[in-house]
Amino acid sequence: MSPRIFASAALLLLSHSAPIAAQEPLRVSPQGLFPAPSTLNHQNAHGWTLEVTPVAADLTYIESDLRLTSPDGQVRLLSGVAGTGFLVSRLGQVIATEATHSEAVPVRVRVLSPEGQLQLERKILGLTDPALSSDGDQLVLRTREHTAVLDLESLSTTRYPRYAEYAVASDGTLAGLVIDSSELRLHRADGPVISVVLPEAARRLAFAPDGTLYALTAQTLHRIKPSSGELTTLFSLRENGEFRDLRVHRGILHVGARLAQGGGFAGHQVVINAQGQMLHQSQSSVAVPPPSHFANWQARDLLPWPLAPNSQHPIGNTYGEYQNYGGSPYLHPGIDVLGSPDQPVYAVADGVVKAVLTTSGQYHWRVAIGGPGSGTTQGHLYAHLRQSSIAVNVGDTVVAGQYLGDLVPWPTSNFTHVHFNSLEDRGNQWFGDWLVPNNVHEDLEHVHESSAPVFENARGNGLFAFCRNETSNYLNPNSLNGKVDIIAHVGDRLNSSWTCSVQTLRYSIYPAGNPGAPVVDNKLSVHFDMALDTYGSGTIDGFLVDLLYKEDSTCNTDGDYNSREFFHILTNSNGDRIYDAADQNEAWDTNAVPNGDYVIEAVAIDAAGNRSTASMTVTVSN
Repeated sequence: MSPRIFASAALLLLSHSAPIAAQEPLRVSPQGLFPAPSTLNHQNAHGWTLEVTPVAADLTYIESDLRLTSPDGQVRLLSGVAGTGFLVSRLGQVIATEATHSEAVPVRVRVLSPEGQLQLERKILGLTDPALSSDGDQLVLRTREHTAVLDLESLSTTRYPRYAEYAVASDGTLAGLVIDSSELRLHRADGPVISVVLPEAARRLAFAPDGTLYALTAQTLHRIKPSSGELTTLFSLRENGEFRDLRVHRGILHVGARLAQGGGFAGHQVVINAQGQMLHQSQSSVAVPPPSHFANWQARDLLPWPLAPNSQHPIGNTYGEYQNYGGSPYLHPGIDVLGSPDQPVYAVADGVVKAVLTTSGQYHWRVAIGGPGSGTTQGHLYAHLRQSSIAVNVGDTVVAGQYLGDLVPWPTSNFTHVHFNSLEDRGNQWFGDWLVPNNVHEDLEHVHESSAPVFENARGNGLFAFCRNETSNYLNPNSLNGKVDIIAHVGDRLNSSWTCSVQTLRYSIYPAGNPGAPVVDNKLSVHFDMALDTYGSGTIDGFLVDLLYKEDSTCNTDGDYNSREFFHILTNSNGDRIYDAADQNEAWDTNAVPNGDYVIEAVAIDAAGNRSTASMTVTVSN
């Protein structure tokens, strides 16, 4: 079949039209995207309908009651299933993926039978973009090392190289787009790997029920025979738009495009059969994207905010804040800027889109923007966008103030937010295992907030708690001896009701009545601007959790949606801003000072420069 050209930007036209399909087509968004298949409420291509009713959002993001209806109308109720994303297989198995804020915490993947029996559970570090095969019998999971295909009948796994895009056919054939390339590789169970080079890199891949592979680029739809690699161009866009999505739904191919129209964009979809004949075409409403957030903003040392207006916004979580939403605790690798559902999100700097991906379901879609080229560059992450609103593709060039997408409504009340942080990675495309080089909060302009941090009693009636160095052997403040760790209980609120961690802590110790002769003088305990590998191995992150926060039954640091209590170990620092194993041995050595009364004074500082001081008199008795 010779290539077809869409006749105009306003109407998609194909010759040799076939009758319109009787089924209801997918809805295309103004951005040319179809709904993500792992949304909470959806019907799969095989007639199974899943309805999700959240019943809790505390230690895990969502614990839900599931109503699963089979194609013949039988209803099954599954209670208390934890997950942030759900897929349904051809046989009605429910695949629940459960992610947290942090990619350093493995995503839990569980396969449940239609009756709710657990068939398989895996914890996968660095999982992105889980998807089902065209027939719904296989689950594809991209990890940091490979692309894994799980057969949902035998529950066996086959591993392939990590690919930029991928799709799996009903016979198990995997099509993968080589990273930073336009080469497709077809892995067939009954033959050698076949290589197909496209004119440009594919944005989407999809297998039809007959095993035919379709590859969608920005301007062209291609058909590929997996048995031979034979490539046929079906049709192309002429102008004023781009292809953005490709989906096989109930055996029919749906192509999504975004076309310029009426001063904005409209999403168009074409539904075609295996012969390239049009069965249906439709158009979304025209959406005018928000204007540039900073029309007159000029690049300077400080960054604008990712939400409008360009001024201080409420903060729900700060950088380096202790968090534990189930699983292992970690340090929050960014700031959560609170907004409202569907509020526009904007790029804070010029750059190139390096990633558009999700870690689990509809709440975790994100855009990463870095510098040009394949070398190591720095950039920023914008997480928790509504999937159908995302306005950019990997490889797009963006400018500061450009609209990226809208905030997805968050399941926890009053916590819709953009998770925003700095990034460092290499390559033309990134996959989530990036480094966070610093605290992006310090890079923002217009950080204004008037409330100072608040110290609370750390133990009993004492503002500070004291224990033997690196133990939970707590000491009486009226009789301190040996090497002592000093613990402060302090938090901050940044224009919101959510308690956050402070940015900087310092402490001094001086003889009672003689502040001019300190034995410890304004020593730095912590300044949360260190690099975090929360999205990578988590080695640095895990070490810092134990170094900076006290976690035991007496000083029980906690950080989730129900409880925020931060107990900082003031003495686990040699005073510089490099945090290593030697800092764990740091303590107040009371053997080095005469017995007597001493005043311990701590200073807490937040991102806006507000500060609070707390002091307590103790007695050294060696």
